[in-house]
Amino acid sequence: MKEVNEMSWVNEDEILELSKAMATKYQIYLQGRWFDIECAQDQGAIYVTTTLRNKDESFVYPVEARVLAQEEGLKAREAALFLVDYIDAYFEDYLGCGEELYLPIDWQNMNYDAVSFQMRGQILNLKVERMADRLLEVVE
Repeated sequence: MKEVNEMSWVNEDEILELSKAMATKYQIYLQGRWFDIECAQDQGAIYVTTTLRNKDESFVYPVEARVLAQEEGLKAREAALFLVDYIDAYFEDYLGCGEELYLPIDWQNMNYDAVSFQMRGQILNLKVERMADRLLEVVE
């Protein structure tokens, strides 16, 4: 099971500041949306999920990245910050091109600055999914 935001390697306040910095950087594109960043660690892998979402969750775009930190010669904190930086660069491209640059929904191998890692992403409409679930409950 993944341990989310284990305080010995990532600081909750720092993650919040990174989310705010992304919101400020991309405020012209956000249209009422915001970023949430989560970090986790599981068996030597570092996971970072940066989610762009709106209030009613009709738009939820979690972009996930993972890296085997030790294999790449990174400490957990360095690996998390590397992934946050790369995801930030992805969102810069995504938002800058009219939101038409998508990641695959399955893990894709990536390499940047001699570090191998994986990413994936999928735009969700959780509002509609919840409505469908409620409808199915009534039908059953």
